[in-house]
Amino acid sequence: MTSSSVDPAIISALGLDAEHTKIASHGSSGFASSFKISSVANGQPVNYFVKTGSGSAAEVMFRGEWHFTVQ
Repeated sequence: MTSSSVDPAIISALGLDAEHTKIASHGSSGFASSFKISSVANGQPVNYFVKTGSGSAAEVMFRGEWHFTVQ
């Protein structure tokens, strides 16, 4: 992802204005890449962090994180 291409699904899910939203790389690990989304909501700066990954190791990791957060 480049600093200007935020997935429209993310924009929609977070209720952000695409004109004021950017994404930039924010580290990585062995099975995931992370990104920082910067935007403006209600006139205030907001930041979100997104992780992406592929492969079976990433799937296991993301399922584990999801399971932990809904407990």
